[in-house]
Amino acid sequence: MSDADMQLNREMWDAWADLHYQSEFYGVDAFCRGETTLPAYDVEGVGAVKGTSLLHLQCHFGMDTLSWARLGAEVTGLDFSARAIALARRLAERCGLSAEFVEANVYDAAEILGRSRFSAVVATAGVIAWLPDLKRWGRVVADVLAPGGIFYLREFHPVSYVFGEDSNDPHAPKLRYPYFSTGEAIRLTGTGSYAEPGAPVRTTSCEWAHPLAEVIQALVDAGLRLEFIREYPFTTYRSFPWLEEGTDGNWRWPGNQSPLPLMYALRVRKPVG
Repeated sequence: MSDADMQLNREMWDAWADLHYQSEFYGVDAFCRGETTLPAYDVEGVGAVKGTSLLHLQCHFGMDTLSWARLGAEVTGLDFSARAIALARRLAERCGLSAEFVEANVYDAAEILGRSRFSAVVATAGVIAWLPDLKRWGRVVADVLAPGGIFYLREFHPVSYVFGEDSNDPHAPKLRYPYFSTGEAIRLTGTGSYAEPGAPVRTTSCEWAHPLAEVIQALVDAGLRLEFIREYPFTTYRSFPWLEEGTDGNWRWPGNQSPLPLMYALRVRKPVG
């Protein structure tokens, strides 16, 4: 990991923060009227949170974080984008919700927040690719969890990351990126964002490939115990043009016949003693 790579990513997420806050994709106004951003499988996967201390890693501007607060959790959101954190605090005030938001790199979470503090830690959808060192990440997750606490991760499946953005044929998607880790950053330059593709914002970012086994092993090596792992034939985001939206708002391969998983979720627990 180089500081320059992380700085490029921070600059991109700073540039995207206001863009996303104002976007139809995120629907902040509807959220402020009481809507939640949490799909049922996340609520079930994390379990009851009322009265628990919950940390949301890589929280962007906090909509998911505040959704957990609406379910009764005492929430803390952490993100390395100063602009996103400022907007998260604004959103919490606007919605009348209690939350702590901390500007920090995820790798510094244990040092900044204190160890063994949270009964639940969550990270969802599009977070792993921005982290070059998963072993270090796994240790951070273990450090911030209280004994008996759980970590829940829902993520886009790494097998779907191997296809190029110009893959237009569901029967012959173009292989472009590695599935297995190479240690090298994949540098991407483009305009707009996933929420606002046409926005006149040009960014450069760095991502890293992490196979599913690497994610699990990083958590197990940190002393956490795997409770479940699930793979889904759908995704929350239209990552390829051929995906079709279902009545549940999720996106699937045409004809609901997905040849590959598009998302996964897992939960690990920190042993007591």
